[in-house]
Amino acid sequence: MTLMNHVEDHASQIVAMYEHIHSMESLTINAQTMATFDQFLGLLSNEHGSEFAKQVLAQAKIEAVKPQIQHLFSMASSLYEQHWAQRLVASTAAQQLLIEEYPYFNHYQRATGLEINAVKSLAEQPIEHVLMVGSGALPLTSLALHQAGLQVDNLDIQQDDLLLGKQVCDALASGNEMNFIHNDICQQQHLAKYDVIWLAALVGDEQIKNSIITHLFEQMRPGAQLVVRTAFNLRTLLYPSVDESGLAPFQLKLKIQTYADNFHSILIAQKPI
Repeated sequence: MTLMNHVEDHASQIVAMYEHIHSMESLTINAQTMATFDQFLGLLSNEHGSEFAKQVLAQAKIEAVKPQIQHLFSMASSLYEQHWAQRLVASTAAQQLLIEEYPYFNHYQRATGLEINAVKSLAEQPIEHVLMVGSGALPLTSLALHQAGLQVDNLDIQQDDLLLGKQVCDALASGNEMNFIHNDICQQQHLAKYDVIWLAALVGDEQIKNSIITHLFEQMRPGAQLVVRTAFNLRTLLYPSVDESGLAPFQLKLKIQTYADNFHSILIAQKPI
């Protein structure tokens, strides 16, 4: 099979799998659904080379369905987080359940640890107060930041998810002093108090992300850092991605493109002093 035939075949497999998932009567979190999503995610593996991924993404059939795939993945991710959040809140041993049964626990620990170490190494002053934008129903990043000794504020535009996330934090970190803010980040003021702002991968589409980054630049204090979770290669079909140019006028300080499939890519930028 020639490279072009391989590209076209791979694009067709992605579209066919999306259409299969889209045709399901309802999205529910069960073993069969998760197996189907795992198969779909396998088609979007970061192990595919950049040149191959570029050609797949350039296929007209992929360009036509990309917004729908992102919408589907966002919806599925939200349902998955809500499912696990409700299990944790209802459990009498939430910490044990999280560590032993939640499939992505180690991922969150390692990814957030990587981000914390990176921002600390780049900061000229100690980091104390941070904001997680898009904390969601399962704010495991916020909990990891809290466990690292940081003062954490959580912000989400979805009030139900925010309140569920607060219950999760209370179940996993009793007595935490985290704040939970229901707002659109583009309407949120007083951002100069934060040393670092995290922007979750599934917050907004590309256009909304551009508006968010513009607002953050206007509101953040000089020297503060912005951590943007994004994607590259075929994973951009799942997440609305941001590249280096999309961060301007922030100054890019670090770019981490991970090839482990459970990891998002990371951009860390700073508002110039």
